[in-house]
Amino acid sequence: MVDRMNTLITSYENGTITRRHLLQALALLAAPATAGAQAAEGNVMKARTLHHVNIRVSDLTRSEAFYRRLLGLPASRRVIGPDNHGFDLPNGSLIILEKSDSPGRVDHFCVGVEGFDADKTRAAVTDAGIDIVPARTRDSFYVNDLDGVRVQVSAVDWNPSLP
Repeated sequence: MVDRMNTLITSYENGTITRRHLLQALALLAAPATAGAQAAEGNVMKARTLHHVNIRVSDLTRSEAFYRRLLGLPASRRVIGPDNHGFDLPNGSLIILEKSDSPGRVDHFCVGVEGFDADKTRAAVTDAGIDIVPARTRDSFYVNDLDGVRVQVSAVDWNPSLP
């Protein structure tokens, strides 16, 4: 197991795998062999990616400059609407800045799930006794976790960009 971990770390340091892939592989190595079988029972869906995180900000220009400087990101692009700008990360994820009168918090995060079909996945979530939050989307949907954090569910390759 230690040899496998060292190989993964070396691959990350050489740039052949991303940090996300490194962390996922290390988590799989550290998990007990039976954990996967136990976790599969009763799951509503299988998450594959953290698609995006939506952060509420007071000033888009100022926040874009901050995140670009802090994280070495390229210029943002407009996503969804005029008051949303997204930073494309190399692994396909996004950090979305949303102009808001209530800044300083994460509005929601979006998880891309395996085999996403909006109607079927919504039905599976509802059948599991989880309420869907009303929203204006047809190709994704939202639920609230037990503490009220909004979680958006979409296809792994969902594209929220404007045409």
